[in-house]
Amino acid sequence: MHILAIGQSNLANHCGTAQASQFGEALAGGELFPLSDPVRGGTGTDGSVWPRVADRLAGLPWPGSLRLTLAAVGATSLAEWLPGEKCFTALEERFAAGDGEGVTHVVWQQGEKDTLLQTSTADYTDMFVRLHEAVTRTVGVVPWIICRSSYRMGVVNPDVVEAQAKLAASLPLAVEGPYLDGFGSEMRRDDTHFNDAGLDAFAALLVDALLQTAPEVAS
Repeated sequence: MHILAIGQSNLANHCGTAQASQFGEALAGGELFPLSDPVRGGTGTDGSVWPRVADRLAGLPWPGSLRLTLAAVGATSLAEWLPGEKCFTALEERFAAGDGEGVTHVVWQQGEKDTLLQTSTADYTDMFVRLHEAVTRTVGVVPWIICRSSYRMGVVNPDVVEAQAKLAASLPLAVEGPYLDGFGSEMRRDDTHFNDAGLDAFAALLVDALLQTAPEVAS
């Protein structure tokens, strides 16, 4: 399994205690590195969900180990991920270095910044479709795990979560990812970013979502 992980800080290295996994590797700049926090390719210097995801996957008959291309950027809006904008331009540079080769899944977790911006369901949907089309041109048609996520400092944006749910139900091979707005302040170190309990819960739900794409399930 080769995951391309894009989105915001809760997908990158801005969360709880740093960990490492023997059952995964990170691809950055065309080079492979151990899967250890902070994972190469993402912003932040703390922990991430990824070693926890790799450890859980390693105990399953499918898919075994994990290769990760992490390209998540803290404090970014969906608009900043559109073709021509800074995050997508950086992602294209990663693709040019070979980091998009063999991607089997895309994980998207973002929405906190769009809560601040009060983005509407229609605008979020339109922008996401543009991003999805642009990424698909490089990695092909693969499953997308679309997390439902907008929680920022105790405030949520139901319009963003509605868009995420509808996109997961309508895009080819897309799967509805974890409902992260259900994680309250007790699961977050600063009422936005996950603490260790939040990371553990996120990892379990994310693995469940990934397993929905397993060949024996999808057939």
